[in-house]
Amino acid sequence: MATFNYILGPKKNDGQYPIYLKICNGKTNTMRSMDIAVAKSEWNSKGQRISIRRTDTYEVRSEKERNNDFLNSVMEIARKVEHTQRMRGVLDEISAKDLMTAILEYSPNTQKVDGSGDFVQYWYGVMMETPKSQTKYQYAIKAIINFHIAHTGTDRICFKDITTDWVRGCLAYLKHGYQYAQGKGTKQRYKELSPWSLNTYASCLKKVLNCAIDSDKLSADVMRGFRNFKPNIVNTAPFYLTIEDLRELQRYPFKTMRQRMVRDLFIFSFCTMGMNLTDIYHLNKKEVKWSDDSGDINYIRNKTSKPIRVEICSYAQPLQELIKPYLCTNKNNIWNNSSTSNYYFGFHYNYPSYKDFSGYVLKVIRQIRKIMNYDENFTFYTARDSWSSIANNDYQLKGIFIDIALGHSSKTLSGKHYIGAEYNIVSETHADMLQRLFEE
Repeated sequence: MATFNYILGPKKNDGQYPIYLKICNGKTNTMRSMDIAVAKSEWNSKGQRISIRRTDTYEVRSEKERNNDFLNSVMEIARKVEHTQRMRGVLDEISAKDLMTAILEYSPNTQKVDGSGDFVQYWYGVMMETPKSQTKYQYAIKAIINFHIAHTGTDRICFKDITTDWVRGCLAYLKHGYQYAQGKGTKQRYKELSPWSLNTYASCLKKVLNCAIDSDKLSADVMRGFRNFKPNIVNTAPFYLTIEDLRELQRYPFKTMRQRMVRDLFIFSFCTMGMNLTDIYHLNKKEVKWSDDSGDINYIRNKTSKPIRVEICSYAQPLQELIKPYLCTNKNNIWNNSSTSNYYFGFHYNYPSYKDFSGYVLKVIRQIRKIMNYDENFTFYTARDSWSSIANNDYQLKGIFIDIALGHSSKTLSGKHYIGAEYNIVSETHADMLQRLFEE
């Protein structure tokens, strides 16, 4: 598989560094300048973008956004070219230089792939382009294969099999529940999807079908199968904890160390404006700075690759004491083992992979839910829902400020250009939340 990365080139006389697109494919690699130069301090190598700061003027911010849009468009073309060459089965045979030429000469009309082929294989090819969503694509294709087995008696799905009626039948099959085989004896069981799972599977199917239509593998007529499809989703308010609930949870005398640790991480997530569990696990030492009674956490959100800043303007000391037993650099942590690792927390001592760690946390969360007699919708994500719900209900914080705090994408003009001038509203709201949480 080819890899594409932006890197900084040699320093110029004006102190700027040119941005290069580097392509590696097999044992070959090549680079090309993007005709954009930045200061080294303004380049976010992890996010593959130019950092936009609150202190930037409107003109500087606009130029940075244009440059980031250009870099994103080139990367999108690069991935399309790689996908096309992989589907043609020639990706391993071409050099990085040839890939670069194909990217520079890109035209939608030259990217069409002939032939029908195996739909399931094509599905996995599309899935590989969305690594953060692979799990839902895997579950979706398993359910679709079950439908095809029930419909035709075989698990092989060809493009010629996919018609409007096939799509309509597949959605109806999933909506009303389906039979599937499980275990060594392949015992048939019945599964009924929730409206949310059904909507997720349908979205995955629609995405793959649209990709196949763009590649001239399918006719656009197959999308008629989605007409009148409704997953019957009812939007309800998320379950959340109030400040009083969070204070009670924080002070509850849990009996086991692992329950106390997961509880402390839940509180830490709330205190960092809903930091996701994967971002906590991968938090880097360089991304956290403490000084006196304040803190500053700057990290890249794993889900969206969006830079997030969390200002701890009050009660930083209690928060530091809360997480101290789990720090990687603390010799007296619960694992009795300090490390020179770049991780901020020491979870990797016992859980080298995030998958193992998240499974452990979710298991303990269910125990805490039972002990505290919480709603069945209580999860680790409740910390994030609690922050946003309290901000909205107790402080009437506008949605655009909540979006910025949580790292959501905001396409409004005010979200792009003027939000920085009033970001102190979020900081003041968050500071008051921490004061209420840690007050004696």
